[in-house]
Amino acid sequence: MTNCNWCGTEIKFDGMVRSQSGKMIPLLPNGEKHDCPKNPYKTKSSTDFQRNKQMYAGPQQNQMEKDLADLGVWKDGAELRIQELEREANRFIELTDAIAKELKIRSFKTASELQEPIPDESTN
Repeated sequence: MTNCNWCGTEIKFDGMVRSQSGKMIPLLPNGEKHDCPKNPYKTKSSTDFQRNKQMYAGPQQNQMEKDLADLGVWKDGAELRIQELEREANRFIELTDAIAKELKIRSFKTASELQEPIPDESTN
């Protein structure tokens, strides 16, 4: 916050509230336009301020709120999908563990257990 150069009233600036020329308009702490009675350059009417507020702050603010709401919905959906994928990954791990145990029981036998001679690779 800062103070008005002419009357000393506490004012603030919002980058979304600008004049037609692009200059920021001073606002009171409650968001209303500071229409300084001591401003020697005062030429704009308060209707210009209301029009500018609608042009520059209104639609953009509404769009930002909509975008934030959409982002929240997307985030919730993404979090649910992550939870689903984690459950699927855990089921996959459990299944592969069970398969690995089964394979260890059935297949890894020594040559003597199979009663087959070990092939001699030197004759090939």
